[in-house]
Amino acid sequence: MTMHPSHEVITKSSSPEASRNKRTVVLFAVAALLLLALGAIPRILRAHRADDVVHASPVLYPEVLVVHPQSAPSESIFSIPGDLQALYTASIFSRTNGYVEKRFVDIGSHVKAGELLALVSAPEVDRQLDQVRASATQADAALQEATASLQQAEANVNLARITRDRYAKLQGTRAITQQSFDEADQTYNARVADVAAAKAHISVAKANLQARTADMQRTSQLKGFERIVAPFEGVITARNVEQGDLVNDGSDNGAKSLFTVAQSGKLRVQAEVPQSAALALKAGQQAVITADEVPGRKYLGTITRTAESVDTNARTMLTEVQVDNRDGSLLPGMYGQVTFHIPQLQHSFVIPATALVIDKNGMHVVTVSADNNVHFVPVDIGQDMGANVEIATGLHGGESLVTNPSDLLTDGEQVTIAQP
Repeated sequence: MTMHPSHEVITKSSSPEASRNKRTVVLFAVAALLLLALGAIPRILRAHRADDVVHASPVLYPEVLVVHPQSAPSESIFSIPGDLQALYTASIFSRTNGYVEKRFVDIGSHVKAGELLALVSAPEVDRQLDQVRASATQADAALQEATASLQQAEANVNLARITRDRYAKLQGTRAITQQSFDEADQTYNARVADVAAAKAHISVAKANLQARTADMQRTSQLKGFERIVAPFEGVITARNVEQGDLVNDGSDNGAKSLFTVAQSGKLRVQAEVPQSAALALKAGQQAVITADEVPGRKYLGTITRTAESVDTNARTMLTEVQVDNRDGSLLPGMYGQVTFHIPQLQHSFVIPATALVIDKNGMHVVTVSADNNVHFVPVDIGQDMGANVEIATGLHGGESLVTNPSDLLTDGEQVTIAQP
């Protein structure tokens, strides 16, 4: 092949310069790679060291302490406050108007049923009683008079009947006239009417006597009301009158009671039992009563009755316990503690109160599963025992419960169980 001379000259003259340019480019590329390598190698080394540290260190999870629920005892004991009251308390009023003539008892006096407490002088009642007695005497006299009139009428009717019968026998012999017989017959009829009238007078007299007798009995009862007596055996706890005081009949119109008597040989203790124990309490069960004023002594009482209804506001049931107080060591109106022994109606568990969580999600506990994940389990509580709480429903036993759950825990989060 034939080369043109001019072209050959150009190629030869440009080849050394092109080689130098290539070498320069290569040198720049090598320098750039070296600089890049010098900057990337430390970063790569640091990244490898970080990976080594991460793989060498364990993953950190929240540490929690756990506890296992304990079976609740078959019988629970709880105490609630109660008011001690006398078994019977009565305010005694006067049944008649008058003045207190004499007072025989005072505050603290022990009285028997029917014992005289005071005498009330009521002159009006005395005069009224005299009047009705006189009226009853008059009514009795009128009855006696009516009875005598009846006897006289009966005698007259017998005489008239005999006369009429005699005239009837003589009428056939013409010894008497027809007029005489007619007169005898009319006289008999009149005497029969007199007997009927006398009997009617006796009925009226008897009714009048009964009315007067009833008035006398009623007034005699009012007279008896002048004696103020105790309705039952007990202690006088209040005395509101003194000798000479004017008293009014009954408890209305501003009348005040004369005395208050209380039977404190047996006391009734009323307590408000929470709803959780209401179904377990029955009449006949025993309870223990204590009072701070009598330290070290326990009084054994018996549940006599319950309201058998839970108050919708307080969620409690009124329960009454009676306790023997014949020694008088307890006083009505005192404040005491009533301790009940409640049999468990269903199996339940006891956990620390700190393990119970009450928040916007409701009432629940935090359990730790076998793979160390936490779960929120809703529960219902029974009895609150202070440091511990009874769980009625929600637990089956054997769960691991977080003793003091943090607010930062979430359902399903993994944790580490710390050793106590």
